[in-house]
Amino acid sequence: MIFSKRNNKFSFLWVILSLITFVFVELFLGGFVGQVLIGKYISISLKLTIQALLHLSSFFIGGVIIGILSPGIRISEPAIAAFLSVGIMFSISMFTPYSYISFSQEKMLIGGCIAFFLSMMGARLGERVVGNWP
Repeated sequence: MIFSKRNNKFSFLWVILSLITFVFVELFLGGFVGQVLIGKYISISLKLTIQALLHLSSFFIGGVIIGILSPGIRISEPAIAAFLSVGIMFSISMFTPYSYISFSQEKMLIGGCIAFFLSMMGARLGERVVGNWP
């Protein structure tokens, strides 16, 4: 019974739900901010900075959402899903001809660790909001 309040075992279902949540949160944030900035001139550097901030914030906000919605304590599931999400994102670089988007293990490890810790912090905050975390 995965939806039992007392179930604190690791759940692959919550890893998948976390992955889906990260995608939808990023789409929502990107769509919202994109609508605000349409028709305005912004530099390429600012655009890339905004995209990076939205991407990073989607891991934190997604972790909060999973922490609030999940039964019991779910800290590791969103963190693992965030790391996998970065891995999936970097897999695109294997199929693109652009050299500046080349795959590197160092980039994936650093990005995965950042996403891992952001989503873990978000999940802890979400668990605190619902009273599951001391």
